[in-house]
Amino acid sequence: MIFVINREWSPEANARATYDATRMYWRVGADTRQRAVYALGVAGGVVRGAYRIQSWHSGDEEGRWGFDGVPAPELGAVETSVERLAPPRGAANPVRRYLDGIPPSDEKPVQTIARELNVEPLARIMYGQRELFHSNFLAWFFDALPKLADAVFRDLTNDDATSLTTVRRVERERENLDLVLHWPDAAPLVIENKVFSLPERVQLDEYRGKTARWKGSPAQHILLSMSPPHEPVEGWTYLSYQELAERIDLALPDNDDSSYEVETVRRYSRVVRLLSALLDTTVVHSMEESAWLDSSQLAEIDSTQTRTALRKLRARRVQAVVAAEGPAVGWTEAAISHGQPLVGWRRQVRVGGVEIQAGWQYQEGQFRLCVVLPHLEGRSGEDRDAREEFATLHPELFDFAPLCEVLASPDGQVMPRDGFGHFAPSFVYRYVKAPDQTVEQLVAATHAINAALEA
Repeated sequence: MIFVINREWSPEANARATYDATRMYWRVGADTRQRAVYALGVAGGVVRGAYRIQSWHSGDEEGRWGFDGVPAPELGAVETSVERLAPPRGAANPVRRYLDGIPPSDEKPVQTIARELNVEPLARIMYGQRELFHSNFLAWFFDALPKLADAVFRDLTNDDATSLTTVRRVERERENLDLVLHWPDAAPLVIENKVFSLPERVQLDEYRGKTARWKGSPAQHILLSMSPPHEPVEGWTYLSYQELAERIDLALPDNDDSSYEVETVRRYSRVVRLLSALLDTTVVHSMEESAWLDSSQLAEIDSTQTRTALRKLRARRVQAVVAAEGPAVGWTEAAISHGQPLVGWRRQVRVGGVEIQAGWQYQEGQFRLCVVLPHLEGRSGEDRDAREEFATLHPELFDFAPLCEVLASPDGQVMPRDGFGHFAPSFVYRYVKAPDQTVEQLVAATHAINAALEA
């Protein structure tokens, strides 16, 4: 069972308060009381408490019941999103029953999410100016609805009774920082905003260096992004857009406030949730998945930029799996080239007394065996001929025989038939057609190629 506890729960609630908010009192029928095993307390679309029900007891009001239970860590549900299952905010009935199991999600979530996004005016504005849009919107939100914005952001920074700030205000692009929020009684809150991309550690360290020179209490730093950084960044706290939407929803009034400002913030929260759900479709859930997203589903997204960004993010997810499951040597890559995603792996090898890079690259149904030849780098015809000569002398670097079973190429024809493909200034390759490779196949191919290079 799911109980919505938006009104009773807050981010400061301890375990006991969350339990009490979840367990009483609700309109629950006799059949439900007999069959229900677990209860989830949900706020902002996220599970805040999960309990195994042990018994029920009646409340003071007729027809309302509470339960006694114990935590249920075996579910692994706390802090996970159940937005598609929970009642929407403001629903007349804050209870949902799934006594016969959890219903399956939509078969084509990308299409569904994309269609819902396409009808949102704020999403249309966002498509062309992703980071800029969000930074400008949050600055407007901070100014237009101060009480609501404070409920969302104020606890992310520290109290400072000696603050030099006398007026609550927001700054945009101060020393290239996206947002700086100021309160008279608090340390500044710096927000670096990224939607699809992540900033480099060097950039974040540079920003911290700038704020360290400011007078007053040290600023607090928030990295607002759809995806977490690969590793924690010192001095920065990660805040997902999903959590931002949850914070907004928890702060929004439960009444029917239909003012333009409040309704705009409601719609913004919905857009953020949809966008977050869209990005979640790029996560690799199974090694048996196709490496790339379904183009027919992506076609439902109106924004070319967003489609490209999703392809790039999926490539990065696949790259991470190959890096984790592949050989301990070498390195992986993920990028967008000519509008299409690519992923690859290479390692250093010594061939003919020369250090080169050898490995593979996968893009647009082509699986390429490739080398990078730094000693023959150049863009002239003579440089290209020298690389071709080197590749011809070392056919073992372009031998697809160990990969036949792994790739299951439809025709096995190595291309180009007579010669090699080139990407100046130093990349040489041959390829076979290998459409719809799974993540598992790419990992297996990496191991096979590494074994051949070490032989």
